[in-house]
Amino acid sequence: MKIFGRRQSEIVDRIEIRGGAAFRARTREALELLRLSASFGAARDRIAVIRQGRRSGMKAWAVKPTFTVGKATWRHSAVWYAGAIAHDAYHAKLYCDAKGGKRGEEPDNDAWTGVEAEKQCLAFQRQVLLELNADEKIIDYIDRCAQNPTYQGHTSGWRSWLSYLLRWW
Repeated sequence: MKIFGRRQSEIVDRIEIRGGAAFRARTREALELLRLSASFGAARDRIAVIRQGRRSGMKAWAVKPTFTVGKATWRHSAVWYAGAIAHDAYHAKLYCDAKGGKRGEEPDNDAWTGVEAEKQCLAFQRQVLLELNADEKIIDYIDRCAQNPTYQGHTSGWRSWLSYLLRWW
């Protein structure tokens, strides 16, 4: 276990978890659930770090692709958190797929963050949640999000940063 200031780091299933003790415990619990999902393996290897933060978002372009997780997400049920990890892992997968073998060339934002990408991530999240026997309320919520896949705000340009800063999750 590494120590970063007051927060610590540990490795679970080849994913580094950075954050406080409660965050690391909940993340381990969510990752344990994800082991039960046959679908999750396709995206798991696209996340190198899961880090505690003020709000949630995926940095798929980072040298170590990092899912930063806000309190509202990781403090929710372990099943919900597992679904969120799956969702953002799929964003990272879409990014990697779009980048392909192109060194130095960034893929178009819409390939991994636009409306169509969000629909794909929500569909993947839903599939994983069904595999984990998530309750009907969670599945219904994902279905409602899929009907309005722009709920996360702007996905490109300077407005995307503002949308990210306004997230409560």
